[in-house]
Amino acid sequence: MLTNRRSTMMIPQNMPSYRPDPTPETEPHCRTPSVLTATTDNLPGHRVVKVIGTVHGMTTCARKDTKTFLKAVGNGSEAKSLTHMLYNARDQAIERMVKDCISRGGNAIVGMSFGESEVLGFAQVSVYGTAVFVEREGKPEDRYTLK
Repeated sequence: MLTNRRSTMMIPQNMPSYRPDPTPETEPHCRTPSVLTATTDNLPGHRVVKVIGTVHGMTTCARKDTKTFLKAVGNGSEAKSLTHMLYNARDQAIERMVKDCISRGGNAIVGMSFGESEVLGFAQVSVYGTAVFVEREGKPEDRYTLK
């Protein structure tokens, strides 16, 4: 079997062999919030300076194409349109919670938790946590350097 030796010889030695592809729009994915968030009650490397209080975010969405959903569930396969809808609803709920946190002077959310439910055929996604103001631990000059 012949190989194209030239193509293998031209690969730089210091290049990583794996480059993650960006998530295609067809796959469900979540967006990163603009504040630190954690499901735990603390953030490693940070200390809580001020507890602001509970923040919430909620959204409700409805299925439009029930026939397609029932067909997918009946086949035992994943209903991707429903998965996309729930990812988008979760992201919207997180955005609302983050806006609530920022408007109240927080820069992080700890103890974050999700809740999903169905109300009269609508999917309801809620998220809540405790808004806090945190600072990096360590010497003041170390706080603002990337590690």
